Amino acid sequence: MASYRLHVPLGALRPGVHPPDLLDQAALALGSRHVVERTDVEAPLVHGRRVGRIVLRFLVEDGSREEQDEQARTALAAVIEHLEVSGAEVAPLDALLLMRGAHGRFTPIPI
Repeated sequence: MASYRLHVPLGALRPGVHPPDLLDQAALALGSRHVVERTDVEAPLVHGRRVGRIVLRFLVEDGSREEQDEQARTALAAVIEHLEVSGAEVAPLDALLLMRGAHGRFTPIPI
């Protein structure tokens, strides 16, 4: 199995929508497809400003690297769609990351 991380930035939220609920919703959406290893929230500097992001680490079943990466991209798209339906804008898009883990290090892969 390969380990991946997705970092999804949160922009504007609909009234009544709270970030902790979105983290739970994102984990549920991802967990319907893959084993979720860890969830977190971060607020890194992106182009000089803080951006809140949901971070989910998950496993993808064995297969070729290309197949695993494609499954991870599909999972990311499903999480984004679920968050948008749940009342969150996914933005800014330049803060969106998908990373693959190997030997304790995570490196970005093309989305």
